[in-house]
Amino acid sequence: MWVREESVQRIPAWLVLRSGARFRGAVVIPAGVEPLLDDVEAEVVFNTAMSGYVEAITDPSYYGQMVCFTTAHLGTYGVRRADVQSVRPWVSAVLAPRYSVVASNHAADTTLAAWLWEARVPLFVDFDSRRLVRLVRAAGAEPGIITTGDPDAAAERVRVAVGTEGRDLVRAVTRREPRELEPLGHARSSRPIVAIDFGVKERMLETLRGPWRLVVVPATIRLEELEKLDPLAVFLSNGPGDPAALTGPIELVRSLLGVVPIAGICLGHQLLALAAGAETIKLPFGHHGSNHPVRLEETGRVAITAQNHSYAVDEASLGRLDTPAEVTRRNLFDGVVEGLRLPALGAVSVQYHPEAAPGPLEQSSEIHDELLSLLGGGSHA
Repeated sequence: MWVREESVQRIPAWLVLRSGARFRGAVVIPAGVEPLLDDVEAEVVFNTAMSGYVEAITDPSYYGQMVCFTTAHLGTYGVRRADVQSVRPWVSAVLAPRYSVVASNHAADTTLAAWLWEARVPLFVDFDSRRLVRLVRAAGAEPGIITTGDPDAAAERVRVAVGTEGRDLVRAVTRREPRELEPLGHARSSRPIVAIDFGVKERMLETLRGPWRLVVVPATIRLEELEKLDPLAVFLSNGPGDPAALTGPIELVRSLLGVVPIAGICLGHQLLALAAGAETIKLPFGHHGSNHPVRLEETGRVAITAQNHSYAVDEASLGRLDTPAEVTRRNLFDGVVEGLRLPALGAVSVQYHPEAAPGPLEQSSEIHDELLSLLGGGSHA
């Protein structure tokens, strides 16, 4: 078994929220490095998953946010690079009640503190995380600053800080060049399925693979460029921030509705709804975790799902669409719309992450099966 006891420095630090709340804690960094730490400003959210911190930290959907993990100890199994979901950690900071300097995992490549230090992502620990979560639940997600300097000066700056509302955060996380994945087995068609990368995770791309070419394209792709690919279907990925701020992608999806089958998850689900004429809302503190119960409306079956989003489709706005819209899934915590079907337009979506990473895998084949259904389940030239 790989067991490492890590030597670290704990630098006194503060988390200061826009509301004025302050939390005394420490930033953990490896021993022997120069503690030159910049202040970090971002929206504060919490994640209730008990494990899977590597996958969560590298989920681009968290760009623009610092994440408080509510599990008692973080770092207990180190970091396995095979669990990394994108090119780098995307969270602005990692918050946890305690950090374990002992990591036990035969497959680990490094420790959490060392890995985060390489990416210059602060690891803020030894604070009252229960109080923080109760504040966020009561008042909603809000901006905060982590500082190793003067908390009074941080309190002045954070008063004018902004959250994720109205911000296009996708441009920072989307890929710059297309990527193609070969079909699994014999290809049903020479035409590809095109996945638009708003912040897609590696596990999602693996879940999407099938008897088709999979071409992953930047979120900035133009309609004429996409049309040249002649897709069998289009997949809209997860991603960070306010969907209503993504005017270009909304127009792109609107141009594709009814022309090509579309499937989406998370941010892609919201963009599909916006393109059809619905509206989105910001949730008070979002859905972030691996244990969210979702009811499948057609059968009444309940699935436990992985979720990471701060916005949702406004159900009241669905009644004003020019096309029939079916709510296929619903969150049992708060009733939020978790799935849509636009039958006249050949489009389906789910709000949660069927690929998990981290989380339960019972829904992992869902989008794959939906794509097969949209394609008619047969051969395509």
